[in-house]
Amino acid sequence: MLKPGKNNAKLGGKIQKRKWKGLPIYSLTLEERASCPTHCEQWNNCFGNNMPFAHRYDHTHPDFIPMLENHLQTLLKKHTEGVVVRLHVLGDFYSTDYVEFWRRQLAKHPNLNAFGYTHHRATDSIGKRVNALNTALPDQWRIRFSDDTSQQFRSEVLKSNQTNQIICPEQLGKTASCATCGFCWSSEKPVVFIEH
Repeated sequence: MLKPGKNNAKLGGKIQKRKWKGLPIYSLTLEERASCPTHCEQWNNCFGNNMPFAHRYDHTHPDFIPMLENHLQTLLKKHTEGVVVRLHVLGDFYSTDYVEFWRRQLAKHPNLNAFGYTHHRATDSIGKRVNALNTALPDQWRIRFSDDTSQQFRSEVLKSNQTNQIICPEQLGKTASCATCGFCWSSEKPVVFIEH
């Protein structure tokens, strides 16, 4: 379920700089739209539209959470120094219980770290829980709010009038991958992505 980042050129295998330097990246991919909030600004332009061969996990399967927990335990035994999980290459946080699952895993495994993006608003029930983890566990949990301009710790699609924000260096060809950059989990500035 948790795929090595080295198999994804954009992610990269091992973090080279900033927070979490030296830790391997793994990723989790859920079903886009099926797990996403329907107000997502990228609903019709989803990154998943260009990923027909991605292996998506069905969060509604009764064994999804037990299997994910088992995979996390196995991975963290293998990498005692720690891992970083990219949530989610596709998909999103689908319930408050799912966010709670990640809170329990972070408490249980101090060597577990996670970064990613959500299209939930920081004011909805799921977004509040995600944001509470950003505040409570900033050394382990860095989830940006996509297109939620009320949040400083956010990401959004590039617009011509944006200032004081970081345009994704990987998209600009200024760095090889997320692993060689680290802005998304280390900088408090908004990160802007070129529309895909």
